[in-house]
Amino acid sequence: MNNKANYPIEKLPVYEFRGSISEIGHQYGETCREQIKELCEIRIGAALEHAQERGRSFTKKQALELISQNTPIIKNFDLEIYEETAAIAESANVSFEELILMQGLTDYRDYLSWGKIADGFGCTSIITPRQNSKNGKLLLAQNWDLGTSNMPYVCFVIRHPKDKPSSYNLTVTGGLSLIGLNSHGVAIGTNNIKSTDSRLGVHYLNLIHKAMHLNSCDKVVNMIQSAQRSGAHYFLIGDKNGNSAGIECTALKSAIRTSENGIVTHCNHILDKELAKLEAENMGDSTCARQKRVDELIQNKKLCVDSIKDILSDHENDEFSICRHSDMNGISTNASIIIEPEDGKIHACRSHPHLGEWQTFSAF
Repeated sequence: MNNKANYPIEKLPVYEFRGSISEIGHQYGETCREQIKELCEIRIGAALEHAQERGRSFTKKQALELISQNTPIIKNFDLEIYEETAAIAESANVSFEELILMQGLTDYRDYLSWGKIADGFGCTSIITPRQNSKNGKLLLAQNWDLGTSNMPYVCFVIRHPKDKPSSYNLTVTGGLSLIGLNSHGVAIGTNNIKSTDSRLGVHYLNLIHKAMHLNSCDKVVNMIQSAQRSGAHYFLIGDKNGNSAGIECTALKSAIRTSENGIVTHCNHILDKELAKLEAENMGDSTCARQKRVDELIQNKKLCVDSIKDILSDHENDEFSICRHSDMNGISTNASIIIEPEDGKIHACRSHPHLGEWQTFSAF
């Protein structure tokens, strides 16, 4: 397999905003207006195409009318997240519904189509607890894999809201927090999974964005478990005290994966036996191959930032490798992240971890 990218590798753009929640939203929307509008068109089109391929046809207007039913749920879940999202939409000249469909693509796409996710979508994540790291400190890491058309919109956003912790996040232009760390030392990432109980509710970025306002792993887990979730996701969570958890969530149920027995890995199929009964479809060969390979690579090892970069860059198994290239069903590794919650550091790169330019940010 050719391990080189067949498209330009660009440095991860960084945006930094300060002020009230609403002021940050307006700054974000105005700064990234054209990219937000472009990405809304791309992702809404992808959601409609996904639904049509599975026998459910919607016009854009019909889809947005359905998605609008989530607006009061988001507002009730967290008024500040609603206000920031509304400010981004207003300043980017897109509707609130267009923006939340773009932000919560995988959740709301599944709600529209109730169909199988195309084989290859996904991520590979690693929680390395203190006892398994070389320096005795917690590490969280993942590759974020999605359609290569998303890569030009991958960015890094730093927020300094009044009376809230600062946050440092990988996301897409116009997106809320996706993978990140806040100034309290709370870190979070996510992998996509699929269940049959999708419903109206808050999308996964709402949950991650709210996590950036909290100060402990336990509080994040409790918040996610109690929320009216729209769809299924796996979350990897850690904090500056070395606490960590992986949580598999369908819309209605959840299961905790702890690091008591060592490193916790996850790809894109449900591992909990009870939750697996709700898995919508076979998630394809890629996720199983990546899960097996990452578990092989961590065996009997003490990990560090550099060794995790090597794991995230692994190309064993060609089209089913951990590091994904766009010749694999149009899917590629859009970005990679390694977080050191105890030291307040987050390392990120756009594109593949062996090709992209790594940048390091300090949250405290």
